[in-house]
Amino acid sequence: MTETCSLLSVNQSDYGAAASMAQSALDSVDPITLTWQNISVNANGSSKKILQGVSGIAKPGQLMALMGASGAGKTTLLNMLLARNLKGLSTDGNVRVNGVELGKKITSICGYAQQEELFVATLTVKEYLNIQARLRVDGNEEKRNRRVSGVISQLGLVKCQNTRIGQVGVKKGISGGEARRLTFACELLSNPALLFCDEPTTGLDSFMAESVVQVLSRLAKSGRTVICTIHQPASQLYLMFDRVMFLAGGRTAFLGSPRDAIQFFEKCGFPCPHNYNPADLIIHKLAVIPNEETECRDRISTICDKFATSEYGQILESDLRSSTTTGTPPVGRRKVGVATQISALLRRALIDTWRNPSLTRAKIIQKTIMGLFIGLLYLQSPLTSVGISNLNGALFYLVCELTYSTIFGILNFLPTDFPLVSREYHDGLYSVFSYYIARCISYLPLFTADGLVMLLTSYWLVGFSSSLSQVLYACLIAFLIEQSSSACGIMLSCLAPSLPIAMSTAGPMLTLLSLTGGLYANVGSLPPYISWIQYLSWFRYGFEAFAINQWSSVDGPNSTTWTDKDRDEVLAQFSFSADMFFPDIGIMTAFVLFFYAVGYFGLTYRVSKAR
Repeated sequence: MTETCSLLSVNQSDYGAAASMAQSALDSVDPITLTWQNISVNANGSSKKILQGVSGIAKPGQLMALMGASGAGKTTLLNMLLARNLKGLSTDGNVRVNGVELGKKITSICGYAQQEELFVATLTVKEYLNIQARLRVDGNEEKRNRRVSGVISQLGLVKCQNTRIGQVGVKKGISGGEARRLTFACELLSNPALLFCDEPTTGLDSFMAESVVQVLSRLAKSGRTVICTIHQPASQLYLMFDRVMFLAGGRTAFLGSPRDAIQFFEKCGFPCPHNYNPADLIIHKLAVIPNEETECRDRISTICDKFATSEYGQILESDLRSSTTTGTPPVGRRKVGVATQISALLRRALIDTWRNPSLTRAKIIQKTIMGLFIGLLYLQSPLTSVGISNLNGALFYLVCELTYSTIFGILNFLPTDFPLVSREYHDGLYSVFSYYIARCISYLPLFTADGLVMLLTSYWLVGFSSSLSQVLYACLIAFLIEQSSSACGIMLSCLAPSLPIAMSTAGPMLTLLSLTGGLYANVGSLPPYISWIQYLSWFRYGFEAFAINQWSSVDGPNSTTWTDKDRDEVLAQFSFSADMFFPDIGIMTAFVLFFYAVGYFGLTYRVSKAR
C-alpha cells in the first residue's frame, strides 16, 4: 500500500508547545461513544432521498472525518447527529450517546463549530472570547482567563486578539481565516467531551489548516470524541484522522482508518497513483459527474454494496451491536446562573450599542439638531392665542419625534441578532429570558439620553414653563414616551418574521396612533368606531401629560394672571383633564411593561422554532 500511494508526513512538533499550553487549560472529560443506525432522511413532499440507511460509530480518543463529494449528505448527517437544522425533512433511525438516545439534549454534552461565522462585529477577539467564557465556563475568573489565553495561543489568535471582529462588506476587521479560527475557539472554551466541526479548515491556509487538525487530534487523544466534515483535505492532513467515513449518494461507501480506505478502494479496482492525494482520488470516484450520471451512480452503488459485505462493514456491525449495551448516560455540562448570563450578555450588548456609529452617534446628532430646530421654530412663543397654539404644537412635535425616530431606530433589534441568538440558545449557552433582559437594558441609556438631549436643547428656547418640578416631570414624560416607543419597536421586531414586514407594520400603526393623539382631532369628538384607538395610543397620553405639565403654571410676564381656569380652557380644546396627569404616567408605564412582555413571548416562540 505504501508503494501504491505516497503521502506527505506531518511534523507533529510544529505546534506542540502552543497546543500543549492550551490543552493544560482543559479539564478531563468522561468518554463518549456516539452511534447512529439506519439513518434515513427524505425531503418532505419529494421522493428525493438524502440519506439511506446510514450507520456509523465514533469512539472516544478518535478523530473522525465525514467526507464525500458535494451532495453526498455529509452536512445532513451531521445535522441528524445534532438533532438540528432538520426543517422540511422527514427522518428515521436513531442516534445514541453511550447507548442512550438524547435527542435535542445532545446539545448539553457537545460542542458544535459551525461553518458560518456569527459574531458581534464591534467586539475585539479577546473581548468576545472573554464573554463566551463567562457563558460557557462554570468556574472562577482565573479559570476563565486561563481557558481564554489557552485557546488564543492554541489557534494563533494572539496577533489579532485586540482587533475588532468586523463584518464582511460592512466594517473591516479580522481576516476570514482568523474568523474561522475564532468560531472554533469559542467551542473549545466549553471543553466538550463530544465535538462536532463543520468544515473546520475552510478559509484557512495549509499552515493553519494543519494546526487546526493537529489541535483536533490532540483533543481526541485526550479522551474526547471529535467528528468533523472535511471537503477534500490535503494529503498531509488525510492520515492525521483516526477514522474516515466516506458518503456517496446518501449511503456509506466506507468507514475505517484512512489507510484501510486506501486499501479498500484498491481492492475495488481504484488504486491510488504515486504522489497522488488519496482523498482526492476517493472523492472523485464517489462523485456524480455531469453527463456521466448513470455510470457514476452504478459505480457508487457497487462500492457501497462491497463495503456492506466487506470485513470493514462487518466490523462496523459488530461495534454497533456491542455499543448498544453501554447504557451509561453522559452528564451534561452545567449552565451558568441567570445572573451571570445577564451580566455577560449585557456587557456584550452595551459595547455593541455604544460602538455602533450608525446608531449612537447618529441619534445624538439627530436629536441635538431637532432640538435646535424645534427651539428656533417656536422661539419664545408668547402667551397669546397663537402662542399657546404654537406651544401645544411644539409639545406634540416632541411626542412625534420621540416616537418615530425611536421605533424605526430599534426595529433592527432582532433581525440583526436573531441568527446568533438562535444558535447560542440551542447550544445551551443561555436562556431567552437572559438575552432579552440584557438586550433591553442595553438600549436604555441610548434611548433615554437622546430624547433628553432633544427635550432640554429645545426647552428654554421655546419658552416652556421651567419650574424645577415641571422640568423634571417633562423629562419623566419624555422618558416614558421614548420607552413606550422602544418597547413597541422591540415587540414588533420580535413578532414580525422580517425587518421589511416590521417596518411596513409600524408605519400605518403609528399614523393611526398619532391621528388620535389629540392634536389633529379633539379626542372627545371622535366617532365611536374610531375613538377606541386613542386608548391604545401613547401619543394621546404623552401629549396630555405634557400639556397638563406645561399649563399647570406658566412663566413670563403673564404668569401672575394665569389661573386654573386658564389651564382648564387650554386643556378643554383637546378634551384633556388636569386630573389625568398621574393616570397618564401610569398608563404609559403599563404600555412599556405590556410591550416588553409580548415581545418576550414572541421571541421565545420564534427561537424555539428555529432549531
